[in-house]
Amino acid sequence: MSKLRWTLVGLAALGGTASADIGETPAIDMGTTVSVEGRSVRGVAEDYLVMPSGGELAAQMKFITADPMLGGQPLKFTDLALFELAGRYSVFEKLELSAQVDLLPKQPSYTDEKPWQSVGAGLRSPLGKHVALSLSGGGGHLIAHEGMWTREALAIEWKKPIEKQWLSFDVIGGVDGLGITAPGVRDSAFLTELSASTSALFREPSGHWGAWLGIAYAVPVQHSGADPTTGLMIEPQPRLDFHAGTVLSIVKEWDLFADFAVIDRGDLANPATRLPILDGGFDQKQIIFGVIRHIEGTKKPTTTYDDAMAL
Repeated sequence: MSKLRWTLVGLAALGGTASADIGETPAIDMGTTVSVEGRSVRGVAEDYLVMPSGGELAAQMKFITADPMLGGQPLKFTDLALFELAGRYSVFEKLELSAQVDLLPKQPSYTDEKPWQSVGAGLRSPLGKHVALSLSGGGGHLIAHEGMWTREALAIEWKKPIEKQWLSFDVIGGVDGLGITAPGVRDSAFLTELSASTSALFREPSGHWGAWLGIAYAVPVQHSGADPTTGLMIEPQPRLDFHAGTVLSIVKEWDLFADFAVIDRGDLANPATRLPILDGGFDQKQIIFGVIRHIEGTKKPTTTYDDAMAL
């Protein structure tokens, strides 16, 4: 089956899921993993899927640990770290735009990876009070090789409140396409996955604290081509990830957040099941610490009862 046909099958499956979710009773109000990287983490604390107004600037440090992989050596805490700068802005309360860049400030002495690793962009739009659609894409360098990877993803997210002020369940279904190209390689490698994740979202009623705990599952539905770094035909396997994190919003302008993730990608003994990507291309654990600066947007003036009486 062609790449286009597999993608259409994935989109049709997503459409069926979305229709069933929208039929649920509305409640008062983010790809392949269950973290909140695809959306504002303040949305967990303040209970929204798409930023209602304004924008935010975020910086985070991601520490990556793994069994022997790069250079045949294990990655211990602080051996390898990715630094991400990201921005997010709400347009007309119906569209949220985002972009990020990942840099490599720390790596082992036996590696020589590029200082900048990847860039990405995305958009999110609400389809209802508790349903959102997201589209994202990005690209970056391959590990220890000239060449690039590119990724496109489409996902639908549905949040169901369980206890109005404290607890919600979050479900995401999506389709991801990932391509690998390199100079001098005639045929590119391509992988399509269908993914689903579910998370428990916890929040404090005033919106100053939130947390998440969840799992994600992805299954390859199409793959072709060879990994240019090994010459082996890619053999992707089903993946199961785990995430847990928290966000603290003590003041209006600033958030602090932390996230812990176990990322599953192939088998250590079989290079064909892995991908030559530093962030998530092989089995790894990620520990993330970040800070966010919020920028207030313009809001429409409202007339209160006291204002009306004064007139």
